[in-house]
Amino acid sequence: MNTPTQVTLLERLREGSDPLAWDEFYQRYWRLIFSTARRRGCSDHTSEEIVQEAMLAVFRGRDAFRYDPSRGRFRDWLGTVVRNAVAARRRSPADRPQPLADDAPLAAVVDPGPEPDAAWERGFDLATLASLLDVVRHEVAPATFQAFELAVLQELPGADVARVTGLSRNAVYLARRRILARLKELGAHAEPAASLTARLREAMHDAPRHAVERAVTLHVEQTLLAARPDGHGADS
Repeated sequence: MNTPTQVTLLERLREGSDPLAWDEFYQRYWRLIFSTARRRGCSDHTSEEIVQEAMLAVFRGRDAFRYDPSRGRFRDWLGTVVRNAVAARRRSPADRPQPLADDAPLAAVVDPGPEPDAAWERGFDLATLASLLDVVRHEVAPATFQAFELAVLQELPGADVARVTGLSRNAVYLARRRILARLKELGAHAEPAASLTARLREAMHDAPRHAVERAVTLHVEQTLLAARPDGHGADS
C-alpha cells in the first residue's frame, strides 16, 4: 500500500519544515517497529531501543525520501533498518554492522538477512491503514466515527450502535459506508468491504500497553532532540 498520504508524509519529513510530520511518522510506525522486534525475540526494553534507533535512522536519512520507485521502496529500507538493529543485539560488538552515513540513500542499505518477511509486509500495510483511519477520524463528526468504530471495529449490532450513539440505524449504516469509501479514496486497497473491515480490526488489534507507549515516546523524543544540530530546536 503506497498511498498519496504516505508519499506526502515522506516529502514533509525530507523538507524538515513541518514539525508535525515527525509526530505523524512516529505515531504511524512505532508500533510496527516495536511489535516486529518483539516478534523476533526482543524484550520490551530492547524493542524500545530498536524503535529509537529506527527513528534516528529516519531522522538522519530523511534527505533520501524523494518519491522515486526506481531507488527502492521505503518500507524495504525501514524493514532493513529494523532487521539490522535486531541482528545487532545477537552479535558480539565487533561483529555489529557499522552505522550508515547520514546521507546514505535508500539503495545503500545492505541487508545481512533474508528478504522482508510476510509479517513485515502485512504489518506495514496495516500500519498504513491505521494511519488512514486516523485521517478520517479527524474529517468526520465524532458521532459518525463512534458509530463506525462500534459497528465495524467492535462489531456491535446496528440497533445497539444506534442506541449508544443516538443515531438512527440508517445513519449508522451510512456512517459505515461513508468511512469505508473515504478510506478507499485515501489509498486503501480496492477490495470487498468485508475484507477491508477485517483488516481494519486487525490493524487496531494487539496495541502495546500504555506504559510501553509512554516510555517509547519519551525515549524517542529525547533521542531526536539530542540529534538536532542545536540540541533543542528544529533544523533550519
